Amino acid sequence: MQILPPQPKLNMTLKEQVEDILKTIPETRNSDIKLTLNIWVKFFPEKVKIVDEERYVKMKDLYDLPREDNVKRIRAKFNEKRLYLPTNPEVLRRRRLKEQEWRQDMLNF
Repeated sequence: MQILPPQPKLNMTLKEQVEDILKTIPETRNSDIKLTLNIWVKFFPEKVKIVDEERYVKMKDLYDLPREDNVKRIRAKFNEKRLYLPTNPEVLRRRRLKEQEWRQDMLNF
């Protein structure tokens, strides 16, 4: 997994952070976890610790970091506009299938 080198936290909204990572690291379009981790490393380097060449986040610091569900929601909004779609066709197919299932469930509700 490609992770950008730490940079100082910029004065950007979470939406801008998500877009920045989706633009610069296309593989994050296939995984919300990779997307979230890259946001943490780039925009919150003070919360990501390195021990024996492995990156860690303290549990107490999770309260200060963007949550994956929020990142996922923003990524999905970009995808609705046909922006930053997955680079892996299988991921795109699965996401579309889940969206169709969700829409059908809402119609049946």
